[in-house]
Amino acid sequence: MYRISLLLALVAISLLLVACGTKEEVYGSGVNPAAPVITVQDAFFNKDLLETEVTMEGFIQTQCTSNGCWFMLKDDTGQIFVDLSRHNFSLPSRLGHDARATGTLTTYNNNLLLVASGVVLK
Repeated sequence: MYRISLLLALVAISLLLVACGTKEEVYGSGVNPAAPVITVQDAFFNKDLLETEVTMEGFIQTQCTSNGCWFMLKDDTGQIFVDLSRHNFSLPSRLGHDARATGTLTTYNNNLLLVASGVVLK
């Protein structure tokens, strides 16, 4: 009985340490809590959002391999190009990580993209 109690206590402590150890990584200016959170689909279908600051959430599907200056953010509704270079920051390789990005929706060569001012990774 003592061994089982000790084992359960060790498992509980290990889980707490792992949960406390998950830290967010902040790049650029981080995420603006005042910016509305939208989906990729919202960005493409609501033209009123063009040239406004928004936050988008998803995971990093593809990323610049040379210096981390851009990535493709994918959510349940689609994917969008996220440009980090215009605000002079980059990300280390974080493929598959959950990400939140705040920036301005804009177009370049008739393609919609998010010019990010900040990114937070989990």
